[in-house]
Amino acid sequence: MTKRIDPLIKVLEDFPISGWLTDSDENIIYMNDAMKELFGDLTGQKTDMVYDCGSFEIVSQAMHEGAGVSEIVISDVPFHRFSSTVDLGEDGRYLVEHFEDVSEQAQMNAKMKKALARVSAGAKMAKTIQQSILPINDTYWDTIAYNSFYKPADDLGGDFHDLMKLSDDEYLVYIADVSGHGIRSALLTVFMRERVRMNMAAAFEGPGALLAELVQDFSKVDTEGMMYVTMVICKYTKSRRELAISNAGHNCYPLIVRNSGRSEAIPTHGMPICSIAEGIDYDEEVVSIHPGDRLVLFTDGVIEEVDKATGRSFGLEGVRGLAEKYGEYNGSYLAQKIMEESDHYSLIKAKDDRTIVVADFLS
Repeated sequence: MTKRIDPLIKVLEDFPISGWLTDSDENIIYMNDAMKELFGDLTGQKTDMVYDCGSFEIVSQAMHEGAGVSEIVISDVPFHRFSSTVDLGEDGRYLVEHFEDVSEQAQMNAKMKKALARVSAGAKMAKTIQQSILPINDTYWDTIAYNSFYKPADDLGGDFHDLMKLSDDEYLVYIADVSGHGIRSALLTVFMRERVRMNMAAAFEGPGALLAELVQDFSKVDTEGMMYVTMVICKYTKSRRELAISNAGHNCYPLIVRNSGRSEAIPTHGMPICSIAEGIDYDEEVVSIHPGDRLVLFTDGVIEEVDKATGRSFGLEGVRGLAEKYGEYNGSYLAQKIMEESDHYSLIKAKDDRTIVVADFLS
């Protein structure tokens, strides 16, 4: 086996999901341990040894310049198959493929679709679904302490947020705001959250690439051109202690509170996710992160309310001041204090949904 394929093998070893390397004759050159655990050691055999092990069906596939993503089913188990062709000249052409078991995710999606089919029974059902997709306040993967506070202006709101583990080294935290209120906005929050989770390949590439994929997904939804989504996506790479941030029209800059107590607003810009945003590139701002640093995300409803007596709005500086003042307190307490201060400005009833996310990066 030529040493020129060693980097391809390393990719398979380093990636957290099942994978193999095959030659142009579909012979299996190498299988990582996760792949062997799924299908047994078939090194030296043809790939059809796997595909013949039970029912095999290609649900959908998309190819571009030698790489592609397929949704396949093998023995009733759904997988995402990520394929990439590598031409080594005289050493031949090889195919690197990863197989991600998405059976649990497929079950979740099936349950969600069934639940969405019953939404027409009333707003109460829609509210239950919307609240159920939000993560609970907890410490995740011994890496991120996640806390949030959400107050919709009406029974059904358009704000949502989430966090995801991409690998043992990469994590995603984001906040988003769908225009409007009511059932349509609530359903769009559920749809967009699902699409974030379905675009894992783009998320690995970075938050900017993920936003571009979400624009494509959004364009397939019939919103009559009237709706849009603003969003801030943050990808944390633990080994490099870096946070890559991309912004899709969200007018509340992410706030980094250092473990020293000093805070930094990170200016980021980009087109909202909407029907005219196709083809737009989203920039990434990369900042260093140290153990004990804190990320504060929020929607514009938190800062835009105006005190009628003074004409003063809460504003970014209001959030920033509280973030520094209560930096020694846990994220749940800080989120609550920010919401309480925002309440003072909204007086009787807030005009917009209000959401606060506090993510602490642990040592």
